[in-house]
Amino acid sequence: MRNEVIFAGFGGQGVVKAALLLSYAAGLYEDKEVAQTQSYGPEARGGACRSEVVISDMEIDYIKTLHNVDAFVVMSQPAMDKYAGKIDRAGTVVIADSTLVKNIPDDFKHVYRVAATKTAEEELGKALFANIVMLGALSGLTRLVDLSSLEKSLEGNVPPKTTAINKKALALGYAIAESLKQP
Repeated sequence: MRNEVIFAGFGGQGVVKAALLLSYAAGLYEDKEVAQTQSYGPEARGGACRSEVVISDMEIDYIKTLHNVDAFVVMSQPAMDKYAGKIDRAGTVVIADSTLVKNIPDDFKHVYRVAATKTAEEELGKALFANIVMLGALSGLTRLVDLSSLEKSLEGNVPPKTTAINKKALALGYAIAESLKQP
């Protein structure tokens, strides 16, 4: 089965890092085929940024998303405005950082608002960890990869002194996702 995820936000939010960690988790720890691509404006930090991940049980013949996006993880309002038109409003799970994304089109059917930036600031001391909170929420809401695989993917891919706090960020996002799924 082929699954597709788009992460979008602005440069400096860790959109590419989140996509890479998802790729490592799926490829290294869950034995899936993975392709990850990224694009960002020439201004990089602060400019538009997007990263795509394709996860499959079979060989991947095309590395970009094909309009069958399973999850859209959006971390800024400009990213929502720019990419909303390319997302399937009926089928895609939208996970939005509600701290920064205030306007989500009403016709999206599967929207989850996660206050990732606020949570990272209040619980972890820095907005820097919002991307990891969102990654934990993605795992909790979609089950595309196990939380334990994401935890393992942190090793060697984040500064060693931040591994514990990144694991806490994953757990916070996962817990938020669990609470959002409650009836």
